[in-house]
Amino acid sequence: MASGNKVYADFTSLVGKPSRGSKSVVDPFGYDQAIASGSVSSMSLAHGKTDEEGDMALRAKKAWEVAMGPGKTLPMQAFMAWMSGTGVSIFSILITGMILMTPVKTIMSTQQTFAPLERAGKSAKKLDLTMQKAAFVAINIAGLIFGVYRLSLMGLLPTASSDWLSFIPAKQYMEFSA
Repeated sequence: MASGNKVYADFTSLVGKPSRGSKSVVDPFGYDQAIASGSVSSMSLAHGKTDEEGDMALRAKKAWEVAMGPGKTLPMQAFMAWMSGTGVSIFSILITGMILMTPVKTIMSTQQTFAPLERAGKSAKKLDLTMQKAAFVAINIAGLIFGVYRLSLMGLLPTASSDWLSFIPAKQYMEFSA
């Protein structure tokens, strides 16, 4: 154990009386008074962009995150489908119905999903989100295809010729014997 010796540091000699217009203590590396006071946006300073360009880039990045969002649910839906099995039971039908209805609902609400990101806000420019919307719809169509494949595995799609027997006309015989 220490015997009670303490170390003291005197920093008063480092801070002197500043003369008018000069500083006696130098600002740390990377410190900018303009950013600290809030007069310059840190994003525009770092990337050399104006506030409007930075806002549009941020909205485009957020739109890509929204567009890729349905892709994150596909593995969970696949796991739920695997766990429910391929037999025709109420649970597996409900899971398959959810797998089919979720993409349909999200495709139909594509405009409402991207409307807050597309709006101009302060600027007069409207952000073009065509690629993000196309990716959003494509991922949801992939989810819909997975749901149809799931129906096919369960045997609920008419894919065999025996499923269409009711549409084949009955054979007309020329003669009957009794």
